[in-house]
Amino acid sequence: MINSNTRNPKALSPQDCREIYGLNPGTLANMRFQRIGPRYYKLGRKVLYKADDIERWLNENVVLTKDSIG
Repeated sequence: MINSNTRNPKALSPQDCREIYGLNPGTLANMRFQRIGPRYYKLGRKVLYKADDIERWLNENVVLTKDSIG
């Protein structure tokens, strides 16, 4: 995740999500179409994400491995 010292704009485009979190804009588009994934906002044709929503979604979708459990 990013910390408070890293660039953290209030609204992120799908390309910003790629640069900051490594999320593919095409994958985000597919998730929007399926109505899954992080919460997003539409302004006309423009899609935006809040960094807090992306980070919450990432934290809610952690996959625990044997090594991380104990």
